[in-house]
Amino acid sequence: MTKLPLLSAREVIGRLRRICFKEERQSGSHLILKRATGERLTIPVHHGRELSRGIIKEIVNKLEDWFGYSREEAIEFLKTGKPEKVSC
Repeated sequence: MTKLPLLSAREVIGRLRRICFKEERQSGSHLILKRATGERLTIPVHHGRELSRGIIKEIVNKLEDWFGYSREEAIEFLKTGKPEKVSC
């Protein structure tokens, strides 16, 4: 089983933009990202801190459910931005 990476919110947001998530709005320190097809994610943005493993796990689970990534593919996508299984 692949270990979940420690990533900052900005790194994760950058990866999600590659699969067409756009910033919808921000409420305090929480950025809401949305795709044109309706999928929505809320990412806490605390500068200088990594996202918790629980938040990373939620994002991995949503990539699996929404886009058909395997767990390993989803983790690799968050780490490197590849593979992109979803086009815009």
